Amino acid sequence: MPRILWHGLFPPMVLTLGLLLIWRSLPLTTLSAALLSLPWLLLMLLWWQRGLRQANTGTDRTIDVVLVGGPAASDLMQGHASREGLHQRWLWLADPEQLAGWQAGHYRVCGLLLVVNADQPLAAATDPALSAWQRAWQHAQQQLGHPLPAALLVIAAFPAQAGSLQPANPAIAPATDYPAAQQAIAQQGRAMETETRHSSVENRQQAVHNSIALQWLLQHTAAQLLPALLPQQSARGGPALHAIGWMCAGELTGDSPWQQAANQASQLRLRAQQPATPPQALPLPEALLASFPARLSCPPSLQGLAWLLTTAALFFTAFATSSAWNNHLLIQQSEARLRAFQILKPTQEPLRGRAAQTLQAWQNHLNSLATDGIPLRLDLGLYQGHALASISNEALRHYQPPAPKREVVRLDTTALFDSGKAVLKPQAKLALQSVLVWLQANPGKRVLIDGHTDNPGNAASNLQLSLARAEAVRSWLVTATTFPITHFAVQGLGDTQPLDSNDDATGRSKNRRVEITLIEPPGKTR
Repeated sequence: MPRILWHGLFPPMVLTLGLLLIWRSLPLTTLSAALLSLPWLLLMLLWWQRGLRQANTGTDRTIDVVLVGGPAASDLMQGHASREGLHQRWLWLADPEQLAGWQAGHYRVCGLLLVVNADQPLAAATDPALSAWQRAWQHAQQQLGHPLPAALLVIAAFPAQAGSLQPANPAIAPATDYPAAQQAIAQQGRAMETETRHSSVENRQQAVHNSIALQWLLQHTAAQLLPALLPQQSARGGPALHAIGWMCAGELTGDSPWQQAANQASQLRLRAQQPATPPQALPLPEALLASFPARLSCPPSLQGLAWLLTTAALFFTAFATSSAWNNHLLIQQSEARLRAFQILKPTQEPLRGRAAQTLQAWQNHLNSLATDGIPLRLDLGLYQGHALASISNEALRHYQPPAPKREVVRLDTTALFDSGKAVLKPQAKLALQSVLVWLQANPGKRVLIDGHTDNPGNAASNLQLSLARAEAVRSWLVTATTFPITHFAVQGLGDTQPLDSNDDATGRSKNRRVEITLIEPPGKTR
């Protein structure tokens, strides 16, 4: 996937998913979602601009580098801070502290190359420079949290070969720990002996000189250099060399300790017949890198796909977490409404009725969510509204609402009729006027008119009088309204339902009355 295309498409996708998460999934108010969306939008805009700038300039590309250190790193790097190899860039670290605090940035470290000049008098295990680099190497590996592969390159002057002072390619011996390094050096020495025996007659003397010099150079490496870099009792997980190489860096002068020891042991003069010549530019030992562990690499297209899948997985996790939390809140709200209804006893009306209405409204809300489509903030297979609605429905199914109170108006017959009469007085319409307004305000309800008397006199006469008075009130209401006569029902109850005692005048006055009651028509519920 082209980088410019990737940086052009990936940030808008992340922005869209983020805004979708903020507005549709998180339990936020509109104001909170708007305040949270603004910094998210600015952050995505900055990220987008930075990604496009990096894609255009190529600064987001990862560069493989080899870090070059050691007392003689300047001899290999020729004073340059960096050199370009075939596949890697070689960076010179002049001080061990640079290795411990080196930040990779856009660089990917392939390994570390420690360079030692065997011709220098202090190139030994007691050299503080070697010890400092060994400590810095170990510290850097601890900071990285994974092994830092390394190789040792020994630079030394070799005997002149047909007058040529061109540097030779390094001889390489694989090494993983101190015993393996010693074995690799010994194997390298045997290989040089074999090469000397098979050399031609005219080059036999030069080959013997080369073999003796290299043998003592190998012995110097094993005895003086390795103990500083690979302690014999190295800790588990400590730094480990992966290869050792030797490179020609000029012609023998006989001045270095290892050359003097070789001359004394061989009784030969391993010295050039001409003045020493400074080493020429040394080639980068690319072959040493072949011993480093292979690094797993991923094509940019697969890296982009991995980022895409990782981002999608993170947002899906965020959506699922938000949905689970929202469903948790939904369950809590349902439990609160159900508990508020269940703790009320049937005698606690009208509170229990209002709690039932609240629970019924909540059940309707849950049903509407399932009917109209479950919102994203509750979806992802975590919606519990169906079960909650069933629980609420079961609780309401056993609820019996109380019978509605009858709406009754009582009229004193003294204001309507003369004593013992069933004809309305002229001023009765004043008392009936408020009843007329009340009935017209409830046109959908039937009207029941009951006549009542006190108990003095004959019970049958009282029953007939109460019925006649109820009919008289009905006739007036039919005439004063547009309701048909069938809208009204009358009955005379006489003295059978007294409100008070008939033993005194006050009680008898209360019992003489006309009651008008509104009734729901048949088949209609409140």
